Amino acid sequence: MLLIIKSSLFGQDYEEFDTLSRNDFVINVSGGLGFYHLTHNDPKSDNLITVSTIANVGVSYFIANNIDLGFCFTRLSFPSNKDSAQSARTNLTSLSLRIYTLRSKKSNIYIGIKSGTSKFKFKNINTNTFVSTANVFIEPNIGFTHYWGKLIGMFLQSSFYYTKYDKIVNKENEPFRVTINGNQENFRLTFSGIKLQAGLLVKF
Repeated sequence: MLLIIKSSLFGQDYEEFDTLSRNDFVINVSGGLGFYHLTHNDPKSDNLITVSTIANVGVSYFIANNIDLGFCFTRLSFPSNKDSAQSARTNLTSLSLRIYTLRSKKSNIYIGIKSGTSKFKFKNINTNTFVSTANVFIEPNIGFTHYWGKLIGMFLQSSFYYTKYDKIVNKENEPFRVTINGNQENFRLTFSGIKLQAGLLVKF
């Protein structure tokens, strides 16, 4: 009897589901933190652990009641001393796909994937140092959304970020090289880690 009642309630809740519908547009703005493991091919240096702040803005369109496609721009800013002339950041431009697997009238859980271009830049004004690189990245994610009304909501998301930079160049577009077993190779750098974000949703 209890199982029948619970099934009935869940079915009713699903039928009344109105926070996500086909043809909806949703704008999202979020912030967060990223924690990364940096590995490279320079035998003279150690691998590193670093963090970044995250600022993200995006828009998505629901092609079905439980599937949306999105476009977003994200900036990862890496820490430096307060009075330092150094700055390091990564700009991400990406497309996303999310599938909402568990849904209720106001709250939803989704799984998704994001992929696009990752452009990293580092500069030091005092030493006139500038390096840059770019490649594609991949970022599977899982998240939770909750709407307080029909238009305004919030979301929480965790994701795994991965990219590999195979060619890092200076301002003269010359690649950085390292010596491995007597041979010269391009310096390669890999970022992998966890990103945690929270933000607001506006549906229209």
